[in-house]
Amino acid sequence: MGLSLPEDYKNFISAYGPCSLNDNLLLFHPRGETGGRGLNLGKFLEDVSDTYECLNEEDPDEYPYPVHPAEGGFFPIGRTSSGNHLFLRPPARGEQPWGVVVHMGDWAFLDMSFTEFLYLGLSGELFIPLFEGEPTYEVVGSVV
Repeated sequence: MGLSLPEDYKNFISAYGPCSLNDNLLLFHPRGETGGRGLNLGKFLEDVSDTYECLNEEDPDEYPYPVHPAEGGFFPIGRTSSGNHLFLRPPARGEQPWGVVVHMGDWAFLDMSFTEFLYLGLSGELFIPLFEGEPTYEVVGSVV
């Protein structure tokens, strides 16, 4: 995909595969199956990139941020059942490591790692509607 993703995301997705957390947040896998319930990261990236490019052209004030493969673009890794998106924000030159961005109508920028985001969200220490209720985990589809 032309990008080296952060180690914590790669380690998590390698260990747990394409999955659903809290019956709401779907996390996509680079080798997830396509079609049906498959959560293929490459296909998801294409879809999200195309969608946000169109939205940016239609309403640049509401959708001002680039999405990968645009230079410096956010990298989509997940979505919720209600259509909210979870991105990893690549570091700019000389900046801190990767961050997390959530688009839920508004943009939430979180200067934390992917695993810190998951830990705080699933433990209830981070109020964000992606994580409501008791933590749950379910494998979705398979890795091919």
